[in-house]
Amino acid sequence: MKRVIISLLVALGLLLAPVAAASAATDPLQGVCSVSGAGSSTTCKTRGSDTSKGGPVVVIKKVTTVLAVIAGIAAVIVIIVGGLQFVTSAGDSAKAASARSTVIGAAIGLVIIAAAQTIVIFVLSKVG
Repeated sequence: MKRVIISLLVALGLLLAPVAAASAATDPLQGVCSVSGAGSSTTCKTRGSDTSKGGPVVVIKKVTTVLAVIAGIAAVIVIIVGGLQFVTSAGDSAKAASARSTVIGAAIGLVIIAAAQTIVIFVLSKVG
């Protein structure tokens, strides 16, 4: 069972990495700022500033965000698997306890992921 979960998580990571890289490389304001009148807005004027060019702080933020999303998806998958194990334990207390510890561990992992992301954003906002 653990091999299946690990294989799924690795496959998910390999599938999401190009998507995250592509979404980080695209400019969401590409067509908006060319509309008449929109080019004079503050957002369109500052979109070419140093913060959008990919300095080290921006790169670290993007990498940690992608890693946090992947880890969060993995934790949710583990919670779902633990819930399925709990439902299919059929009254076996050992299986139910194992499933319960799986769900609790994944929930603790989600809290740690959120706390780590918050700390990274806080530190990078003070640095950059």
